[in-house]
Amino acid sequence: MKNNKQIELIPAKYRSVFGVQLNLEMETRYIGKLDTSGDGTFITNRRPKHLFKKTNSVGINHKLLIDESIPFRWIVIDYDGQKLVTSRLYMLTHGKCFKFGSQGYELQCFLPLPEFGLNRAREFDTRQVIQENLFAEAV
Repeated sequence: MKNNKQIELIPAKYRSVFGVQLNLEMETRYIGKLDTSGDGTFITNRRPKHLFKKTNSVGINHKLLIDESIPFRWIVIDYDGQKLVTSRLYMLTHGKCFKFGSQGYELQCFLPLPEFGLNRAREFDTRQVIQENLFAEAV
């Protein structure tokens, strides 16, 4: 299943699970897996060497986050043995984008470690839905 030239979903053993492959000009990189069951979850690993120390944050590929044809709501990052959980919407809204082109990295969205948390993401997502519903009723 291809979504665009840069991000490709590779079928895995289970029907709802795909490897997420990033196709760049000079290399192809596996960046995580996508479980499309339920609301969908993007799962990836990060090590302390991946921490952006300036903002105490970890990043996710920006194109993956904004591509609505790739179905997921949740993000789970296994960071040094700790599960960091947030929603796609929370990461897009509260994350900061950086591109480290000289190191060969694409545009990524970074969220500070203290900003992760399932409850925080659920509350934020719920508020967004309520606000959208109020706006739709007012129009």
